[in-house]
Amino acid sequence: MTENITYSRPYAEAAYKIAIEGQSTNKWKSNLLVLSKVLKDGKVKAIIASPKVTNKEALEFLLEFLPSCDKLFKNFLNIMIENKKIYFIDQISYLFNEMLLNEENITVAEIETAYELGSKQKEQLSNMLEAQFKKQIKIKEEINTNLLAGIKIKVDNQVIDYSIKSKIDSMREKLTTRR
Repeated sequence: MTENITYSRPYAEAAYKIAIEGQSTNKWKSNLLVLSKVLKDGKVKAIIASPKVTNKEALEFLLEFLPSCDKLFKNFLNIMIENKKIYFIDQISYLFNEMLLNEENITVAEIETAYELGSKQKEQLSNMLEAQFKKQIKIKEEINTNLLAGIKIKVDNQVIDYSIKSKIDSMREKLTTRR
């Protein structure tokens, strides 16, 4: 994954700069997200990777999935296809979105819980995290029944793990290393 981010970052930064200058960040965000989802399909990847499909045909094929596309986005997409970086579109979309959120002083907190949180719990958690990180927080919740109970929070590069599974794993390690 780190390698993918390394290859994707220059493209994401270029896309962000172009979108900001053209005041079209929402369109770029939407187009990148659509293509990210489209290129997860193995059949789509196979079509684009086929030696029988030219770069121009691959570009026209991908453009058909987009509701609207300006000339700059089309050129950006063409460069990605020519440089064989189109397969990194998922990471580029992710990084582009992170740049937009960072500009607005917003960060996403990835919350893993064994059970779904209620709206009041989400609000309390969001308020606590906003005070701790000094940013507006958007919560992205994921249910993970392997946690047994508790919560695991990822914000930026920090992980806060209050899950029962983590506690059990920690106790198991302590018991096995004492021998």
